Amino acid sequence: MADEQSAPPVVVAMKGHPGSGKSTAARAIAAALRCPLLDKDDVRDCTMALEAVAASGVLNELSYAVLWRVAERQVQLGLSVVIDSPLSRRVHLDALTRIPGALVVIVECHPSDKEEWRRRLEKRGAAVSNGGGGGGWHKPKTWEELERLVEGYQGCTDYEIGDVPRIVVDTTDPTIDAEAIAAKSVLVSRSIDYRRGISPGNTGLTCVVYFLLSKSWGQMASAGLKPGVPVILRELEPSSEMFKQGASLRVTGILQSYDVDSATAVIQDGSVSLKVDTQNLRDISFRTNSAYQFIGELLIHADNEAILQARIGRNVNGLDLNLYQQALLIGRQREAKLRNSRRA
Repeated sequence: MADEQSAPPVVVAMKGHPGSGKSTAARAIAAALRCPLLDKDDVRDCTMALEAVAASGVLNELSYAVLWRVAERQVQLGLSVVIDSPLSRRVHLDALTRIPGALVVIVECHPSDKEEWRRRLEKRGAAVSNGGGGGGWHKPKTWEELERLVEGYQGCTDYEIGDVPRIVVDTTDPTIDAEAIAAKSVLVSRSIDYRRGISPGNTGLTCVVYFLLSKSWGQMASAGLKPGVPVILRELEPSSEMFKQGASLRVTGILQSYDVDSATAVIQDGSVSLKVDTQNLRDISFRTNSAYQFIGELLIHADNEAILQARIGRNVNGLDLNLYQQALLIGRQREAKLRNSRRA
Protein backbone atom coordinates (compact mmCIF):
# COMPACT_ATOMS: atom_id res chain seq x y z
CA MET A 1 0.00 0.00 0.00
CA ALA A 2 2.87 2.38 0.79
CA ASP A 3 4.36 1.88 -2.66
CA GLU A 4 1.03 2.64 -4.34
CA GLN A 5 0.63 5.83 -2.29
CA SER A 6 4.14 7.04 -3.16
CA ALA A 7 3.67 6.45 -6.90
CA PRO A 8 2.82 9.55 -8.95
CA PRO A 9 -0.88 9.93 -9.83
CA VAL A 10 -2.03 8.57 -13.18
CA VAL A 11 -4.51 10.33 -15.46
CA VAL A 12 -6.19 7.71 -17.65
CA ALA A 13 -7.70 9.72 -20.51
CA MET A 14 -10.29 8.07 -22.72
CA LYS A 15 -10.32 9.03 -26.41
CA GLY A 16 -12.83 8.29 -29.15
CA HIS A 17 -15.98 9.38 -30.95
CA PRO A 18 -19.47 9.26 -29.37
CA GLY A 19 -20.84 5.75 -28.95
CA SER A 20 -17.41 4.12 -29.29
CA GLY A 21 -17.60 2.44 -25.88
CA LYS A 22 -15.54 4.94 -23.87
CA SER A 23 -17.90 5.21 -20.92
CA THR A 24 -18.22 1.46 -20.36
CA ALA A 25 -14.45 1.05 -20.43
CA ALA A 26 -13.91 4.15 -18.27
CA ARG A 27 -16.16 2.83 -15.50
CA ALA A 28 -14.33 -0.50 -15.44
CA ILE A 29 -10.92 1.18 -15.37
CA ALA A 30 -11.95 3.53 -12.55
CA ALA A 31 -13.22 0.55 -10.55
CA ALA A 32 -9.99 -1.39 -11.17
CA LEU A 33 -7.80 1.56 -10.18
CA ARG A 34 -10.21 2.55 -7.39
CA CYS A 35 -10.03 6.18 -8.38
CA PRO A 36 -12.46 8.99 -9.30
CA LEU A 37 -14.16 9.00 -12.70
CA LEU A 38 -14.61 12.44 -14.28
CA ASP A 39 -17.09 12.51 -17.18
CA LYS A 40 -17.23 15.53 -19.48
CA ASP A 41 -20.90 14.78 -20.20
CA ASP A 42 -21.71 15.36 -16.52
CA VAL A 43 -20.48 18.94 -16.95
CA ARG A 44 -21.92 19.53 -20.42
CA ASP A 45 -25.33 18.21 -19.37
CA CYS A 46 -25.55 21.05 -16.84
CA THR A 47 -25.14 23.79 -19.47
CA MET A 48 -28.52 23.28 -21.13
CA ALA A 49 -29.90 26.50 -19.63
CA LEU A 50 -27.07 28.46 -21.30
CA GLU A 51 -27.72 27.18 -24.83
CA ALA A 52 -29.87 30.22 -25.63
CA VAL A 53 -27.13 32.73 -24.78
CA ALA A 54 -23.90 30.93 -25.71
CA ALA A 55 -22.70 28.97 -28.72
CA SER A 56 -22.44 25.20 -28.37
CA GLY A 57 -18.72 25.33 -29.11
CA VAL A 58 -18.13 27.79 -26.28
CA LEU A 59 -20.07 25.62 -23.82
CA ASN A 60 -18.17 22.55 -24.99
CA GLU A 61 -14.80 24.19 -24.33
CA LEU A 62 -16.09 25.47 -20.99
CA SER A 63 -16.95 21.87 -20.08
CA TYR A 64 -13.40 20.79 -20.90
CA ALA A 65 -11.97 23.65 -18.82
CA VAL A 66 -14.02 22.58 -15.79
CA LEU A 67 -12.93 18.97 -16.34
CA TRP A 68 -9.23 19.87 -16.42
CA ARG A 69 -9.56 22.00 -13.29
CA VAL A 70 -11.25 19.20 -11.33
CA ALA A 71 -8.69 16.67 -12.60
CA GLU A 72 -5.81 18.91 -11.52
CA ARG A 73 -7.31 19.21 -8.04
CA GLN A 74 -7.50 15.42 -7.68
CA VAL A 75 -3.89 15.04 -8.81
CA GLN A 76 -2.80 17.69 -6.28
CA LEU A 77 -4.38 15.47 -3.63
CA GLY A 78 -2.31 12.53 -4.88
CA LEU A 79 -5.24 10.75 -6.54
CA SER A 80 -5.24 9.06 -9.92
CA VAL A 81 -8.27 9.82 -12.10
CA VAL A 82 -10.04 8.45 -15.16
CA ILE A 83 -11.33 11.10 -17.56
CA ASP A 84 -14.15 10.19 -19.94
CA SER A 85 -14.17 12.58 -22.90
CA PRO A 86 -13.69 12.40 -26.70
CA LEU A 87 -10.27 14.12 -26.38
CA SER A 88 -10.92 15.15 -29.95
CA ARG A 89 -8.31 17.89 -30.29
CA ARG A 90 -4.60 18.05 -29.52
CA VAL A 91 -5.13 21.15 -27.38
CA HIS A 92 -7.19 18.99 -25.00
CA LEU A 93 -4.35 16.50 -24.59
CA ASP A 94 -1.88 19.35 -24.12
CA ALA A 95 -4.00 20.66 -21.24
CA LEU A 96 -3.81 17.26 -19.55
CA THR A 97 -0.08 16.81 -19.99
CA ARG A 98 0.47 20.22 -18.38
CA ILE A 99 -1.02 19.01 -15.09
CA PRO A 100 2.01 18.96 -12.74
CA GLY A 101 3.09 15.62 -11.32
CA ALA A 102 0.77 13.34 -13.30
CA LEU A 103 1.38 10.62 -15.87
CA VAL A 104 -1.15 10.60 -18.69
CA VAL A 105 -2.16 7.28 -20.29
CA ILE A 106 -4.57 7.33 -23.26
CA VAL A 107 -7.14 4.59 -23.81
CA GLU A 108 -8.33 5.07 -27.39
CA CYS A 109 -11.54 3.32 -28.46
CA HIS A 110 -11.72 2.20 -32.11
CA PRO A 111 -14.87 0.16 -32.90
CA SER A 112 -14.11 -1.93 -36.00
CA ASP A 113 -17.70 -3.19 -36.37
CA LYS A 114 -19.47 -0.12 -37.73
CA GLU A 115 -22.90 -1.78 -37.64
CA GLU A 116 -22.57 -2.61 -33.95
CA TRP A 117 -21.27 0.89 -33.28
CA ARG A 118 -24.27 2.35 -35.10
CA ARG A 119 -26.69 0.11 -33.20
CA ARG A 120 -25.30 1.21 -29.84
CA LEU A 121 -25.29 4.88 -30.79
CA GLU A 122 -28.85 4.93 -32.10
CA LYS A 123 -30.17 2.85 -29.20
CA ARG A 124 -28.78 5.43 -26.80
CA GLY A 125 -30.04 8.26 -28.97
CA ALA A 126 -33.55 6.83 -29.03
CA ALA A 127 -33.54 6.54 -25.24
CA VAL A 128 -32.52 10.21 -24.90
CA SER A 129 -35.15 11.34 -27.43
CA ASN A 130 -37.84 9.42 -25.57
CA GLY A 131 -36.90 11.00 -22.27
CA GLY A 132 -35.47 7.84 -20.74
CA GLY A 133 -31.78 8.30 -21.42
CA GLY A 134 -30.85 10.77 -18.69
CA GLY A 135 -28.31 13.30 -19.98
CA GLY A 136 -26.63 13.34 -23.35
CA TRP A 137 -29.07 15.70 -25.07
CA HIS A 138 -26.10 17.41 -26.76
CA LYS A 139 -24.63 14.22 -28.30
CA PRO A 140 -25.34 12.65 -31.72
CA LYS A 141 -28.48 10.52 -31.65
CA THR A 142 -28.26 9.05 -35.15
CA TRP A 143 -25.47 7.74 -37.36
CA GLU A 144 -26.02 10.65 -39.76
CA GLU A 145 -25.50 13.14 -36.92
CA LEU A 146 -22.28 11.37 -35.96
CA GLU A 147 -21.03 11.46 -39.55
CA ARG A 148 -21.66 15.22 -39.70
CA LEU A 149 -19.81 15.68 -36.42
CA VAL A 150 -16.79 13.68 -37.58
CA GLU A 151 -16.77 15.51 -40.92
CA GLY A 152 -16.72 18.80 -39.03
CA TYR A 153 -13.56 17.74 -37.23
CA GLN A 154 -11.78 17.71 -40.62
CA GLY A 155 -9.35 15.07 -39.46
CA CYS A 156 -8.16 16.96 -36.38
CA THR A 157 -8.95 13.98 -34.12
CA ASP A 158 -6.11 11.94 -35.66
CA TYR A 159 -3.33 13.96 -34.11
CA GLU A 160 0.14 12.87 -33.02
CA ILE A 161 0.30 12.10 -29.30
CA GLY A 162 4.09 12.21 -28.96
CA ASP A 163 5.50 10.17 -26.06
CA VAL A 164 2.19 9.70 -24.25
CA PRO A 165 1.52 5.98 -23.56
CA ARG A 166 -1.53 4.72 -25.41
CA ILE A 167 -3.75 1.64 -25.42
CA VAL A 168 -5.89 1.11 -28.51
CA VAL A 169 -9.03 -0.97 -28.03
CA ASP A 170 -11.51 -2.50 -30.46
CA THR A 171 -14.62 -2.02 -28.33
CA THR A 172 -16.81 -4.10 -30.66
CA ASP A 173 -14.62 -7.20 -30.37
CA PRO A 174 -16.71 -9.75 -28.42
CA THR A 175 -13.54 -11.45 -27.15
CA ILE A 176 -12.67 -8.32 -25.18
CA ASP A 177 -14.53 -7.17 -22.10
CA ALA A 178 -14.23 -4.08 -19.96
CA GLU A 179 -12.29 -5.97 -17.28
CA ALA A 180 -9.59 -6.90 -19.81
CA ILE A 181 -9.27 -3.25 -20.81
CA ALA A 182 -9.06 -2.28 -17.16
CA ALA A 183 -6.37 -4.89 -16.53
CA LYS A 184 -4.20 -3.53 -19.32
CA SER A 185 -4.72 0.04 -18.09
CA VAL A 186 -3.62 -1.01 -14.61
CA LEU A 187 -0.57 -2.74 -16.09
CA VAL A 188 0.48 0.26 -18.17
CA SER A 189 -0.10 2.77 -15.39
CA ARG A 190 1.95 0.77 -12.88
CA SER A 191 4.75 -0.49 -15.09
CA ILE A 192 5.96 2.77 -16.60
CA ASP A 193 9.13 4.44 -15.44
CA TYR A 194 7.50 7.65 -14.22
CA ARG A 195 10.68 9.68 -14.22
CA ARG A 196 11.59 9.05 -17.84
CA GLY A 197 8.13 8.44 -19.24
CA ILE A 198 9.03 5.10 -20.83
CA SER A 199 8.05 1.55 -20.09
CA PRO A 200 10.57 -1.05 -18.91
CA GLY A 201 12.32 -2.69 -21.81
CA ASN A 202 11.29 0.04 -24.23
CA THR A 203 14.39 1.60 -25.73
CA GLY A 204 12.71 4.62 -27.27
CA LEU A 205 11.01 7.61 -25.73
CA THR A 206 7.73 6.85 -27.45
CA CYS A 207 5.55 4.35 -25.63
CA VAL A 208 2.55 3.57 -27.84
CA VAL A 209 0.81 0.39 -26.74
CA TYR A 210 -1.46 -1.36 -29.25
CA PHE A 211 -3.38 -3.99 -27.34
CA LEU A 212 -6.69 -5.86 -27.39
CA LEU A 213 -7.13 -5.62 -31.15
CA SER A 214 -8.45 -8.84 -32.65
CA LYS A 215 -9.16 -9.92 -36.23
CA SER A 216 -11.43 -12.70 -35.06
CA TRP A 217 -14.43 -10.69 -33.84
CA GLY A 218 -16.28 -11.09 -37.14
CA GLN A 219 -15.89 -14.87 -37.19
CA MET A 220 -17.25 -15.16 -33.67
CA ALA A 221 -20.16 -12.78 -34.22
CA SER A 222 -21.26 -14.43 -37.46
CA ALA A 223 -21.03 -17.89 -35.90
CA GLY A 224 -22.93 -16.82 -32.79
CA LEU A 225 -20.14 -18.06 -30.53
CA LYS A 226 -19.80 -17.00 -26.92
CA PRO A 227 -16.67 -14.96 -26.17
CA GLY A 228 -15.83 -17.14 -23.16
CA VAL A 229 -16.07 -16.45 -19.45
CA PRO A 230 -12.72 -15.14 -18.14
CA VAL A 231 -11.37 -17.47 -15.46
CA ILE A 232 -8.21 -17.54 -13.38
CA LEU A 233 -6.38 -20.70 -14.38
CA ARG A 234 -5.23 -21.54 -10.85
CA GLU A 235 -8.92 -21.64 -9.81
CA LEU A 236 -9.89 -24.06 -12.57
CA GLU A 237 -10.10 -27.33 -10.68
CA PRO A 238 -12.79 -30.06 -10.38
CA SER A 239 -14.49 -28.26 -7.48
CA SER A 240 -14.86 -25.04 -9.48
CA GLU A 241 -18.30 -24.16 -10.89
CA MET A 242 -16.63 -23.43 -14.24
CA PHE A 243 -15.09 -26.92 -14.39
CA LYS A 244 -17.85 -28.51 -16.45
CA GLN A 245 -18.20 -30.19 -19.80
CA GLY A 246 -18.50 -27.75 -22.68
CA ALA A 247 -17.96 -24.62 -20.59
CA SER A 248 -16.96 -21.68 -22.80
CA LEU A 249 -13.90 -20.16 -21.13
CA ARG A 250 -11.14 -17.64 -21.60
CA VAL A 251 -7.91 -18.68 -19.89
CA THR A 252 -4.54 -16.99 -19.65
CA GLY A 253 -1.21 -18.52 -18.69
CA ILE A 254 2.48 -18.99 -19.46
CA LEU A 255 3.32 -21.48 -22.20
CA GLN A 256 5.34 -24.34 -20.71
CA SER A 257 5.51 -26.62 -23.73
CA TYR A 258 4.10 -27.15 -27.22
CA ASP A 259 3.85 -30.46 -29.07
CA VAL A 260 3.88 -29.87 -32.82
CA ASP A 261 2.59 -33.33 -33.78
CA SER A 262 -0.56 -33.12 -31.65
CA ALA A 263 -0.82 -29.31 -31.74
CA THR A 264 -1.18 -29.36 -27.97
CA ALA A 265 0.01 -26.50 -25.79
CA VAL A 266 0.43 -26.60 -22.03
CA ILE A 267 -0.07 -23.31 -20.19
CA GLN A 268 0.58 -22.77 -16.51
CA ASP A 269 -0.36 -20.32 -13.78
CA GLY A 270 1.36 -20.99 -10.49
CA SER A 271 1.17 -24.73 -9.81
CA VAL A 272 -1.84 -25.30 -12.09
CA SER A 273 -1.44 -26.27 -15.74
CA LEU A 274 -3.92 -26.86 -18.55
CA LYS A 275 -3.64 -28.59 -21.92
CA VAL A 276 -4.91 -26.61 -24.90
CA ASP A 277 -5.83 -28.17 -28.25
CA THR A 278 -4.72 -25.61 -30.86
CA GLN A 279 -5.57 -27.53 -34.04
CA ASN A 280 -8.17 -24.95 -35.06
CA LEU A 281 -5.87 -21.97 -34.64
CA ARG A 282 -4.14 -20.21 -37.50
CA ASP A 283 -1.46 -17.51 -37.73
CA ILE A 284 -0.13 -17.96 -34.23
CA SER A 285 3.39 -18.92 -33.23
CA PHE A 286 4.29 -20.50 -29.91
CA ARG A 287 7.22 -19.57 -27.71
CA THR A 288 7.81 -21.13 -24.31
CA ASN A 289 7.72 -18.81 -21.29
CA SER A 290 5.52 -16.34 -23.19
CA ALA A 291 1.99 -15.44 -22.04
CA TYR A 292 -0.97 -16.66 -24.10
CA GLN A 293 -4.71 -16.28 -23.89
CA PHE A 294 -7.09 -18.89 -25.31
CA ILE A 295 -10.85 -18.98 -25.79
CA GLY A 296 -12.63 -22.27 -26.29
CA GLU A 297 -14.70 -25.07 -24.80
CA LEU A 298 -13.61 -27.35 -21.98
CA LEU A 299 -13.43 -31.08 -22.70
CA ILE A 300 -13.31 -33.20 -19.53
CA HIS A 301 -12.27 -36.86 -19.64
CA ALA A 302 -13.44 -39.57 -17.24
CA ASP A 303 -10.38 -39.13 -15.01
CA ASN A 304 -11.14 -35.38 -14.68
CA GLU A 305 -8.29 -34.52 -17.02
CA ALA A 306 -9.31 -31.37 -18.85
CA ILE A 307 -8.27 -29.95 -22.21
CA LEU A 308 -9.43 -26.69 -23.74
CA GLN A 309 -10.56 -26.97 -27.37
CA ALA A 310 -9.30 -23.54 -28.45
CA ARG A 311 -11.00 -21.61 -31.24
CA ILE A 312 -9.15 -18.36 -30.59
CA GLY A 313 -5.65 -17.82 -29.29
CA ARG A 314 -3.20 -14.96 -29.08
CA ASN A 315 0.13 -14.04 -27.58
CA VAL A 316 -0.34 -11.53 -24.76
CA ASN A 317 3.29 -11.30 -23.72
CA GLY A 318 3.77 -8.26 -21.52
CA LEU A 319 0.48 -8.80 -19.72
CA ASP A 320 1.08 -8.99 -15.98
CA LEU A 321 -0.95 -12.03 -14.88
CA ASN A 322 -1.22 -10.85 -11.30
CA LEU A 323 -2.66 -7.48 -12.33
CA TYR A 324 -4.96 -9.12 -14.86
CA GLN A 325 -6.27 -11.51 -12.22
CA GLN A 326 -6.66 -8.64 -9.77
CA ALA A 327 -8.85 -6.82 -12.28
CA LEU A 328 -10.95 -9.97 -12.78
CA LEU A 329 -11.44 -10.30 -9.03
CA ILE A 330 -12.46 -6.66 -8.75
CA GLY A 331 -14.95 -7.20 -11.56
CA ARG A 332 -16.41 -10.22 -9.77
CA GLN A 333 -16.75 -8.30 -6.52
CA ARG A 334 -18.53 -5.48 -8.33
CA GLU A 335 -20.93 -7.90 -10.00
CA ALA A 336 -21.62 -9.64 -6.67
CA LYS A 337 -22.41 -6.32 -5.00
CA LEU A 338 -24.71 -5.41 -7.88
CA ARG A 339 -26.56 -8.73 -7.58
CA ASN A 340 -26.90 -8.33 -3.83
CA SER A 341 -28.21 -4.77 -4.17
CA ARG A 342 -30.83 -5.95 -6.66
CA ARG A 343 -31.99 -8.66 -4.26
CA ALA A 344 -32.22 -6.20 -1.36
